[in-house]
Amino acid sequence: MSGIVSHRVAALALALIPSTFAMTGLAATAPATAAPAPPIAPFAECPNAGFQLTWAGSGGSTLNRYDISTAALIPIKQLPWIANAIGYHESQRVFWALRSVNPGPDKLVRIDSAGNTDDYGVPVGLSDPTSFDGLAGAVIGDRLVVHTRQPANHLVEIDVNPASATFGTVTREIALSRTTGSLAYLNLGDWDVNDVDGKLYGIELMSTKRELVKIDPATGAVTDVATVTADLPNSDNYGAFFAEDGDSTFYTSANNVGVTSGQSQTFELRADANPVHVAAFGKGPALRVNDGADCLIATDFSDAPASYLTGDRAGGPGHVLSSYLQRGSKLAIGSGLDSDLDGFPSADADSDDKNLPVTDEDGVAAGATIDRNAPKISISVVNTTGAAAVVAGWIDFNGNGTFDAAERATATVASGGTSATLTWPAQRSAARKTTGARRLAHAGYGTPTAGPSPTPDRPPTGGGTSTGGGVTGGHSSANLQLKAAVTPTFLRLRIMPATVANPVPGGYVDGGEVEDHRIMLTTLLAVPPAAPPVDGNPVPVAQPVANPAVPGATTVDADGDGETADDVLAATGDPVSAYLRLGLGLVGFGGSIFGLAWLLGRRRRDEAIGEIAGKE
Repeated sequence: MSGIVSHRVAALALALIPSTFAMTGLAATAPATAAPAPPIAPFAECPNAGFQLTWAGSGGSTLNRYDISTAALIPIKQLPWIANAIGYHESQRVFWALRSVNPGPDKLVRIDSAGNTDDYGVPVGLSDPTSFDGLAGAVIGDRLVVHTRQPANHLVEIDVNPASATFGTVTREIALSRTTGSLAYLNLGDWDVNDVDGKLYGIELMSTKRELVKIDPATGAVTDVATVTADLPNSDNYGAFFAEDGDSTFYTSANNVGVTSGQSQTFELRADANPVHVAAFGKGPALRVNDGADCLIATDFSDAPASYLTGDRAGGPGHVLSSYLQRGSKLAIGSGLDSDLDGFPSADADSDDKNLPVTDEDGVAAGATIDRNAPKISISVVNTTGAAAVVAGWIDFNGNGTFDAAERATATVASGGTSATLTWPAQRSAARKTTGARRLAHAGYGTPTAGPSPTPDRPPTGGGTSTGGGVTGGHSSANLQLKAAVTPTFLRLRIMPATVANPVPGGYVDGGEVEDHRIMLTTLLAVPPAAPPVDGNPVPVAQPVANPAVPGATTVDADGDGETADDVLAATGDPVSAYLRLGLGLVGFGGSIFGLAWLLGRRRRDEAIGEIAGKE
């Protein structure tokens, strides 16, 4: 494989956290059932999405795909019974949960991607097998870790490895270190494991306070992380909690904002920021009973306009963070790097820049300008992976709203490298160069020489031939002025392991980062300065004029005649627009001359006929 993958399959093998739990005095008993058959429809790969079990008050729970950014629920299937305490198993690619039984103890169930279910009965080895009521669940390694209402406030670990001799058996059961107020249990609507530290996190809900807490699954110790009352509204529950693997980013769902609003809402919590950063996302319908599970991996996405295939579902670029794949390593453009839920198209390619608390679009200075005649840009990078990387960049030179294969440049970055320079071929045709030379020569300013373009709007210094692309013969290059036609466009940068043989502007890559930038392309034209008046009439010179076709852009009236159509060839290399008018004008002029001659000839003929008739 080239290294570009449709999703994060390669990443999953590195994500599994071996269980650190030990038996706590519970006898090893026989499994609840025989080893189960394989699931009917496991996920093909990590879906990089959240899911929710929801119950509306009657019938069974519904398994939904959950759009975290918009709080939209996309139903998959209604289950035959109520389920709770769901968690996603990354290597089995299925959900494990508890079937709620009332009255009676909850049962262990498996749910696949299509909502097909398998019931494996009451877990064996419970301290009280007659009253087992789960509140929240998460999968750690091969264990479904459940927070219980009954027995009150316990952490119960259940083996969910079908190949294990203890499948369906409780392998650990301990009490949490504290409860919430006068309740008999810690008031968590849901919890999930943070793979960075191996702890369980959730939102503790109190009448006047919301607290982000973490629980040590080995000891049951509950620790307050941050008070988020000012950022999270009061709600009758925070029933779903999602942890993104790789960067301590969490998402939680408020079931009913303000308790009476009739709306749910998702919030993002970045626990690696100090203080914890909270951002509000979209709102959806209120939720009654729900529980969440996910397979979310820290991934960086892009933010160019939608035509550049920015979003995940459009096939846009995505980079699983190197810090997730290889702990402690970093492969990035610039110094900042954070994860995103998805690509967020924006008119100026700046939505990711505004995604706080980390502004990670820092590889290129804002408003960067690139000379179309010598396109080149230097960027800062970080590569601590111990292996070579490649930087690829695409500039939409032709303004067609896509990044074409011919618009790519690449550069290699060694391990430990801190910069890279991308160079594209000059975006000038032979016709443009020839016409530009003829224009200058015809004006008496000599023939331009080859060489890089001088600094914009600053004439070369010294006389004679310029080393920066001046002219030979005629006037000194020091007397020339440079005028720039400026056009906005977009740049996409991607850094990735060097094992990717053929970088493309879309698709997933394991490792690295993507950045999109709005840049300005300049076309520099060398024109003579203002000349002394001739017979009292000033000589026109080149002037930049507004380009009404492209907001924010200018073009150049190179000969100062107030008309830019005759300058198109030099500016773009395209003779059609410039000479179409000339051709049409000549045709019209010729037609007028022909008509006049025909009229004069007819009149002369009539006069001759009259003269002959008079003589007769």
